[in-house]
Amino acid sequence: MIVQLQSFDHATTPVSRLLNNAGFWRSLPRLCNDIPTARLLMTADTLRPEDVQAGFRGIATLDKYLPPGVMAYRVEYEDFLHSVIQAVRYMRLYLVIDAGLDEEGLLSTLSSYGMAAYPLERAMLRPFQEGIDEWEAIKADNGYWGMLRTKSQQGGILTPRTLHNLLGLDFPLWVSLHVYTMPQGETLKMLRQKAATASHEDSNKLADVQDAQTTESSIMRLRQELGQGSALHTIALHVMVGAPDKASLEARLEMVHGATPLEMYRVYGSGDMAKKLFSSTPYLETDGTMLTTPGVAMLASSAMSFRRRTETRGVLLGIDRNQSPVIFDIFDDRSPSYNMVILGITGSGKTFAALLLMLRHLLLGARLIIVDPQGNVDLSFLGEDVSHRAVLGTAEATINLLDITHEEIGNQVEYVLAMLRMLGVHNNTGWERAVLDTALMNLYKPIWDDEDADNPTLPDLHNELDQLSHNHEVDDVRVAAGRLAFNLHPYTTGSRADLFGHHTKVDFSLDYPVNVFDVSRLPQQEVGGSLRAAMLAILVANVNQSIRARRRAGDTAPILFFVDEMGILMRDPVIAAYISTEYKTARARLVGMIVADQDLHSLLGPQDERGLHHGVPMLANAANTLIFHQKDSERDRIKTYFPSLPTSIADALPALQRGTCIAQLPDDLLVVNVIPSRLDKVLLSSRLQDRERAREIIEEMTQEFLSGDE
Repeated sequence: MIVQLQSFDHATTPVSRLLNNAGFWRSLPRLCNDIPTARLLMTADTLRPEDVQAGFRGIATLDKYLPPGVMAYRVEYEDFLHSVIQAVRYMRLYLVIDAGLDEEGLLSTLSSYGMAAYPLERAMLRPFQEGIDEWEAIKADNGYWGMLRTKSQQGGILTPRTLHNLLGLDFPLWVSLHVYTMPQGETLKMLRQKAATASHEDSNKLADVQDAQTTESSIMRLRQELGQGSALHTIALHVMVGAPDKASLEARLEMVHGATPLEMYRVYGSGDMAKKLFSSTPYLETDGTMLTTPGVAMLASSAMSFRRRTETRGVLLGIDRNQSPVIFDIFDDRSPSYNMVILGITGSGKTFAALLLMLRHLLLGARLIIVDPQGNVDLSFLGEDVSHRAVLGTAEATINLLDITHEEIGNQVEYVLAMLRMLGVHNNTGWERAVLDTALMNLYKPIWDDEDADNPTLPDLHNELDQLSHNHEVDDVRVAAGRLAFNLHPYTTGSRADLFGHHTKVDFSLDYPVNVFDVSRLPQQEVGGSLRAAMLAILVANVNQSIRARRRAGDTAPILFFVDEMGILMRDPVIAAYISTEYKTARARLVGMIVADQDLHSLLGPQDERGLHHGVPMLANAANTLIFHQKDSERDRIKTYFPSLPTSIADALPALQRGTCIAQLPDDLLVVNVIPSRLDKVLLSSRLQDRERAREIIEEMTQEFLSGDE
């Protein structure tokens, strides 16, 4: 049986993972049908720019469905891909084993030992299809091939990078790491025999006596290690090298000798062995270099940790430290969620990266929703039929806090109570809460099942409270109602009436592919933090309600919803609970929520009565995380909430340059340089002169594109 293994990056992997596979090699006698052997096969391949472009085209929206402005951007993006991506050498990794399990059982077993595996995506590549064994080399249809094998006696120290220089050579390589695990009975028998031989050594030569003592000492150490759960193995590393001619082959074989610290020798007449090694048939050889389980695990980890990212289906985020393109699709069905958290101080590049990802996902058919706190996002260059922008905080773009945004009336009332508390209308005391609950129910209950009815407004609530203050038979109710009605005056007839005292005038239909909500004119956090938070809360709630309406109407386009300054919404427990619930259930609605903030302290928000931070569910339900430059004071908090992040990576966060981030993806952990094109830098610039230039560039590209079609 053969399965494909998922490799990992040694530079960004916790040290503990390097030895996680030890249990698998120790368990071979229990897992295998006959002789307990298994082997790792490593085959060289190259990721080319054409492969990345083909992966993008495989999931991108067809050209004929793209508006002219978006099509112009796509043409430039594909040209950019071809120019920025270099050919990347990588290894495909396979495991061959004669296991007494079916494929699903083997995959589950490997997963329990920390070895991520999946069924073959395609037939395993072989060094050649046909060849003639000419003793010194194999003459094949694609050149000449020679083989090296490790010697039985080895010295030195194994490290996680032992095989990396070998696997990084830029010519055809096929590598096999064959492992045989001795059953316990065989191991004990061999140790007894060697101990007996050493103890009965009757030579009077000093060298023989010293050898016997060394053997006895080694046997004692082995027994101690075996007593701690280890096993004894033999391993054999075979390297198949290809070249266009015999002279090149000899030179490359010498390079292989120098690229690995392991002692190796030339295998002559290797045709039959190559046929057995690089196939799915079991190879039952038991001879080789003797190692205990930790040594085998370290050598296997060296093979598995030679990681080069090779995903091609999606859009480009940037380039990692191995110069591999970081391509991913937020809406990949293999992801546990479609959500993303982005952290980074002002000026680190977090907002630019979010907008870049969203703009590129537009090419995949995603609908974009952007909450812009700075007023810097202007995507109107895409065309009036593509991009819509609403500026909140003005009399022309009001939002009604009493808009119905929940499916159940109880949750709707609770949400409104939370926003009114943020505005300072009430303090959540007994009488105030009861009176507001009564007034809100009087407003909502008659219209709850009537989809055509207008939503109540704050003036309607004020009138309802005013009536209770005059007509209710209970004195305490009249007093509380009068006080609440007075507290509403600033929002119904006072200085904030233009923002809060009317029906919603913002277009939440989400009919456009790109929907930008500019909230820069809302009261700033420093002078009106609660007002800003309340407006953002009802904005997010209205957007989510509109998304549900579109889904009920049959719209199935994926939606990316980006909210910056997310920490503001995490301060109130009711609002935080609502946002967290929407965040956790977004995948079911085919929504990817991207939330951003400066640091964890802001994103997590305050603690509740149980000592839990409101923003913790955000981190728990984010499949993707990008962490840009962080202050040194955040280091301990980062380590606490990202325990799998290697210490070396966490310590490097305060030194990250603008545009560089730690990307924690469902299947990877990378240090990434976000790569925009020159056009992206203009299109996403906040400078006024660049915005005008962006329109001109897209218009020119659109005209060229349209004239070319004609």
